[in-house]
Amino acid sequence: MMRFFQIAVLSLILVSCGGSQSEPKEKKEPTNKIDKKAEPKEKEPKEKSYPKLNNENAADFLLEYGKENKETRAVIKTRLGDIQVKLYENTPVHRANFVYLTKRDYYDMTEFYRVAEGFICQAGNSDSWDTQRMRAKIGHYTLMPEYVKSNIHKYGAISAARQYKKNPDERSSGYEFFISTGRVYSKAELKAIEKEEGITFTDKQREAYSTVGGNPYLDGDHTVFGEVISGMDVVDVIDTLEVDRKEWPKDIVPIDVDIVNE
Repeated sequence: MMRFFQIAVLSLILVSCGGSQSEPKEKKEPTNKIDKKAEPKEKEPKEKSYPKLNNENAADFLLEYGKENKETRAVIKTRLGDIQVKLYENTPVHRANFVYLTKRDYYDMTEFYRVAEGFICQAGNSDSWDTQRMRAKIGHYTLMPEYVKSNIHKYGAISAARQYKKNPDERSSGYEFFISTGRVYSKAELKAIEKEEGITFTDKQREAYSTVGGNPYLDGDHTVFGEVISGMDVVDVIDTLEVDRKEWPKDIVPIDVDIVNE
């Protein structure tokens, strides 16, 4: 009983002394006693949630997304200058996909990672773990091609990259794209290509490839979803950069892509 009494007394002493060395508290200003409810605090805006994309849901999601995000202009910023681009409305899934990835800031952690001089400059990926983590967050998906006869691989065309092996449906990469540089072809060369490939070029194709140039061999193999409208001089500089054995520029060219409101 005596031990219980000693413990009780000791507890009272500790409680009364506890906090005697605590930091001084800010003195409160006197408040008027008004009977009213406190105004609710404004909530922090939550990051909009999106579904993780895959081959089954990507097209439907992007078509719906495209209805609310109708932009057709973007700018690709590089250390060498800006590239202004126009996105085609006749490739609705690919257009919406480019806008979506731009607004998710995906492209801002990528670069021109493949440069084949006189052929293409390819972007939309990097060897950074941040890029791969962002891909995992958005989803792993490919897109069915949107081949349009009038969309051709002329000089400055923007197309979706794709795998050639084990890809019977010729599905586009969800992330990677390239800009055609190519070269000018003579009319005789174009006729030879027609004979070799068993195809017939339209007047538009013949005119484009015999004047501004491009990559006629790629028509019908990749979805062309846009074109450069200003800044091909920047692309031409990128096209001549020194590259390693894998065609990766030795001096990296990171990109930052923004949507341009018309």
